Amino acid sequence: MGCSRSTPAGSQSNAPSVIGDTKSSSGIDLSIPRFPPKHVVWIEDWEGEDEPTEAREKAEEYASIGDQLKSRQRYIEADRQYELATLADPSWGYPSYQRACNFELSNQPARSVTEFQKAIDLGFDDFPTALSDDELGTIRNRPDFNQSLMRIRERYVASGQSHVGTPIAVRPLSEKPEGGWPMMLLLHGYGDTNINYLAQAEDWSESGFVTVAVPGSVPAGSDHFQWPMESTAQTNTDLQAIVQSPLFDGLVNREKVFLLGFSQGALHAMLLTAEKPDLYAGVVGLSPGGSLADQLGAPDLKPSKRTVRCVFIHGTAEPHAPFVQIWKKASQSAGWKFQSHTHPGGHQFPGNWAEMQPQIATFLISGS
Repeated sequence: MGCSRSTPAGSQSNAPSVIGDTKSSSGIDLSIPRFPPKHVVWIEDWEGEDEPTEAREKAEEYASIGDQLKSRQRYIEADRQYELATLADPSWGYPSYQRACNFELSNQPARSVTEFQKAIDLGFDDFPTALSDDELGTIRNRPDFNQSLMRIRERYVASGQSHVGTPIAVRPLSEKPEGGWPMMLLLHGYGDTNINYLAQAEDWSESGFVTVAVPGSVPAGSDHFQWPMESTAQTNTDLQAIVQSPLFDGLVNREKVFLLGFSQGALHAMLLTAEKPDLYAGVVGLSPGGSLADQLGAPDLKPSKRTVRCVFIHGTAEPHAPFVQIWKKASQSAGWKFQSHTHPGGHQFPGNWAEMQPQIATFLISGS
């Protein structure tokens, strides 16, 4: 796994509440804290991200290359990139963490332990990733691993609220239709950021949707995010806070809210639409995957007072074809409209997405 780069309810207090209960057998609290989400803002009012230092920016370039090489099992080359990232910014713990994973994957456990400890000493605070990261391998079996997790969690609690993302909305330039514009909520993949979906938001706004690039509910350090592993409940809470924001009063048609997701975001988007078709009028799922993926195989699609629309997209190198047939059949039974598309390659957006997106937009709103 690794941590590679892909209107709120309640108070805005800095004190996090806690979701789930993953206490270890030793009684150490390893639950993932819940931080209050931020209000959605229009893109023109968004203050942007803090600019990284020149050293951090260079280190991020090296680390990103390292992540790509590690995913392709080119461990020696990946290690060199992580080493260069550390040299570029010796204060950043992320390259050491990824280097520890890289050493585990290349069967060098002693070096992995050294780098993992170095990452902690440098302040690594991505607790959600470390909690469930299978790339940590034998480190997870060490008797002091839970203590290490506790140190990472303490830092995460201290810094996590500062990493909470801002939902960013883009409005169409076209004339508002009677009843308001439809709304599209964009859900990124695991370890990614909604900032990378702003161009997508612009495209969907040009297709006549008020579009929101939504950050994952679980901050994962360095302004990247995940969606909850255990259920879609918190995702729904955050999405509905956005939909019901006074920012959109008189502008959007809340009967026409659509979800688009990629990877883990697609999985949450598809499952939520299946669970709550009266809240979500349709979904575009690209290469869904994640800890809840077994639920793709038995979708309980419910009929709705309107026609729900589902678009399932995946690469030909991915194992999604059986799920497409399952969702097609379930859609027919529930009275949903269904489309599926494949594209060459694997876990990525289609190469011809610029041509596909307007056609999918038309499908979603046609006859709705």
